[in-house]
Amino acid sequence: MKKLWRTLLTALIIILLLAALFSGWKIYSIQRGYHEASDRYNNLSGAVFSPQTGNAADNTAPGTDDGTIVIGSEGPAERSPISIDFDELSLHSDAVVGWLYLPETAINYPVVQGRDNDYYLDHFIDGTPNVGGSLFADYTCPSDFSGRNTLIYGHNMRDGSMFALVDDYTDQAFYDAHPVMYLNTPQQNYRVDFFAGFTTDPESFVYTSAFAVDSDFTAFLNTVRYYSDFSSDVEVDASDRIVTLSTCTYSGDDVRFVLFGKLVEIE
Repeated sequence: MKKLWRTLLTALIIILLLAALFSGWKIYSIQRGYHEASDRYNNLSGAVFSPQTGNAADNTAPGTDDGTIVIGSEGPAERSPISIDFDELSLHSDAVVGWLYLPETAINYPVVQGRDNDYYLDHFIDGTPNVGGSLFADYTCPSDFSGRNTLIYGHNMRDGSMFALVDDYTDQAFYDAHPVMYLNTPQQNYRVDFFAGFTTDPESFVYTSAFAVDSDFTAFLNTVRYYSDFSSDVEVDASDRIVTLSTCTYSGDDVRFVLFGKLVEIE
């Protein structure tokens, strides 16, 4: 009997050791994936990204003389604070449709568009496997952001990369500190003025990208404003185009945080 117990105890110890080794290997693999993804995006950014000067550097918007952005304002004088070499970027991927930049945060990434909404969940922009995937536009939306609501998806990575900070917009103070994002595309540069954001489910109405009539889009805009976790003075109506950033959130089971921004054309 003692021999049997020793055998069982030995087997249990071996199983626990194997489980610990497997867990350690998984953690190492995940961390290595994070570092590889970070290095790749940093290298890519170094090759195609550069800051602008003048209005781009001080973010001066039309009608201001102190460098303060007037949220919701429009005018040709403002320029994007960044410049992207899309010719160079196209050498890495022909699926790139834009570049998102949120000043003073980790969001500084290309946006791609695939033939479905699955591929870029776990692939880098050049098609190689990547734990963090890529930021990607919904495959049903026009690639030039000419649609009324362009959906952009990204992972909420635990290392703070990709769209990890998007659900920080549940906090009014975070919105007040980061009310504006920039979207550069091969065709046009935009300021993205955030006007609403909240937690919802994967089958929510917010994933509607096309609207038959203006009144449907107006109702959509009014509804997302109603549910927003933060208050915004940005004016938006049926004549505007918007982007919706979508990411998983750890505030509940199988829920998403969605952040809505008005596209304002700039130089």
